[in-house]
This record gives sequence, C-alpha cells and structure tokens, in this order.
Amino acid sequence: MKIIKPIAMTDALLTASNVAENDHSAWASGTTYAAQDRVIDAATHRIYESVQGGNLGNDPATDDGTWWLDISATNRWKAFDGVLADQTENAGTITYSITTDQLVTGIAFFNLNAAEVRVQVFDTGPTEIYDTTLDLVDDSDIVDWFSFFTTDLDQFKTLTMFADFTALPGYRIDITIGDGTGTAAVGEISLGKIVTLGETHEGTSIGLTSFSTKEQDSFGNWSIVSRAKSDPVSFTFSMKANDAARVKRVLDSLRDTAAVYFAHEDLVADYAAISFGLFQDYEIPLRKGGVSTVTLEIEGLT
Repeated sequence: MKIIKPIAMTDALLTASNVAENDHSAWASGTTYAAQDRVIDAATHRIYESVQGGNLGNDPATDDGTWWLDISATNRWKAFDGVLADQTENAGTITYSITTDQLVTGIAFFNLNAAEVRVQVFDTGPTEIYDTTLDLVDDSDIVDWFSFFTTDLDQFKTLTMFADFTALPGYRIDITIGDGTGTAAVGEISLGKIVTLGETHEGTSIGLTSFSTKEQDSFGNWSIVSRAKSDPVSFTFSMKANDAARVKRVLDSLRDTAAVYFAHEDLVADYAAISFGLFQDYEIPLRKGGVSTVTLEIEGLT
C-alpha cells in the first residue's frame, strides 16, 4: 500500500510544453465582452465565460461570479487540475518538461488515450539518467489463436505509472504521451514522492461510481445522460503497530488533498489497484509489538 504525495504544478516547474495555451483570446481590461464570450487568463491558466453583456474592466481571476463563470483549466493545464474527466488533448503527442523543486520518485497517469507514454529524467548537468517507454496497447482480449488474429489492437490502457526512478530537486523530467499518430489525451498527471504505508492484502477491491442519470418514463423508454465516473478503491493493508504515528501523520497531511493511492506498482497495469482521490475516515487498531490491519476507503475523483 503506497501513496504518491503530489506536488502542486506551477509556472516555475512546468518549463515547456508542445500544447499551445490558445484556447481563447487572453482577457483584456479594455475590451467589452458580450454574454457567453470566453477568455483565458495566463496567470491562472483558466478559461472564463462572460455571464452578461457589457462586461468591461472586470478581471475574471478576481471576479465573484457576477461577471464571469470559471469554466475549466486551459487545455495545457488540464493535466494538472485534479479533474480526471477533463483531458488535455493534442495532435500526435503531448509533451511536458518539468524541473522539480523536490524529490520525485513516482508519476501516475489517468484517463489516457495514447499508444505509449515515455518518461525521461535528466540531472542538473543535464545528463539523461532514466528513459523508459511504456506500451499502452491493450491486448487483454487476446485469449486464444482465433482472437490473436481477429482482435483489433486499437484499445489503450487508460492509466499507467512509473515508480522506478529518482529525480532530485533541480532535475528535469520530460514526459511524452502518444506515438505521433492520432490525438493524444490525458486527464491527470500526478507526480511526487512515493510513501509506503504497509503491505497490501487480499481483499483489496476496485469499483466504479457512475454519475450518469438513467430514467424510465411511463412507457418504459429509457433516458440516459452520460456523465463523469470515479474509480473508488478499498484497500486492506497491514503495518507494524508501532508505525502507527508515522502512517497517521502521512494520512492526516492528505485529509483535504487528492493523492494517488495504489496497492503496488506491479499491480497497477493488470489489476487497476490505483485511485486518484480522497480517503474517507480511517482507524488504525493498536497492538503492542504486533501487526495492525487497516482498511482505507478511497473515493476516486471524477
């Protein structure tokens, strides 16, 4: 049972990307905006929509909702906004260069649509010290010779992670999503230091929470509105009882912060035992000189 305590992405850390931040024109104080006009703010990396006409001189970044509605992060920054359903998209590939100001030992990717993901790490030299590409083509439908020859390999795994590198403060991490064909997309990239809580046990379970609505009228016809989903995980893990103070300190520091929770890096690809979300209340049974078994419920973010 492990956690990635995510670092907050800033302009100082995100030094380069091939995703243009040109979703809309930048807000200008001297321009009068009509209702439903959209602008971006380069400082906040957000998209705003005017809620009424005659909108002049009202800064969307500080507005209280009277003049502007906060729509979403810009396309470039959707990968770091904590909203998995809202994807960064780009033709061919998505690239980011991140110069970290703290230790990073893990990167997790969610809601992917790409054939591969590559991560490179450079020291302050910069000398490349790590270069790994993970293939995301999903071949799980191939179960026999017939399916080997008839399965279309056009489905991709939607999540993956890298947990076998160390990037010290000042190192550069280059991320490339996609193989140069089609449109690459990613919902969330979370990176930071991996912290171990304990050993995951059998009984850990994964699930899905759908926020779609399904209603049936008096004639039996169904009306379905597709909405976002989340991926909850119930972790069962053991830990030394005398390690309770450390584990509590780690969890308490994340009580209001979304983080990456996963059973083990080897279980992510095949078992999807990973969630980006918030934990619910927890209890750690204290046993002097023994082992405590803990259940941690993670509510996945959408």
